[in-house]
Amino acid sequence: MIKSLIRKLFLSEEKRNEIINDLKSNPNFRTKEEIEKDGTDSIEPDSSLEKGKVQSIFSPELGNQKGLTLAKWYFKPGDIVKRGDIVCEIGNENITMEFESFYSGKIISTCRLNQKLTSGIELFKIEGI
Repeated sequence: MIKSLIRKLFLSEEKRNEIINDLKSNPNFRTKEEIEKDGTDSIEPDSSLEKGKVQSIFSPELGNQKGLTLAKWYFKPGDIVKRGDIVCEIGNENITMEFESFYSGKIISTCRLNQKLTSGIELFKIEGI
């Protein structure tokens, strides 16, 4: 029983590589090492949001990753976020990913916690301040 639990908690190297290769099928995916090599600011410089303008942020296309849900919110409607802040976590039984804000502004709405995610589902709306 303990061995079974340990196997569930710690994915094998083969399974980790399979997940990474699956994620790499998405042209926007980068590993931590690639991000560190390229620098920490991976957001385009023209990502400012005009005061009063509202922008919807949608769930990313992650290839054939199935069963993604919104696992955790770090901010709630009314909170002010800066570009690069981790806003929420999305994941499934194999992966957990942090989702960062592309804009600075005030979060005006969020999707519900534990919502099943598919590509194109609105995660949250942000208003420029």
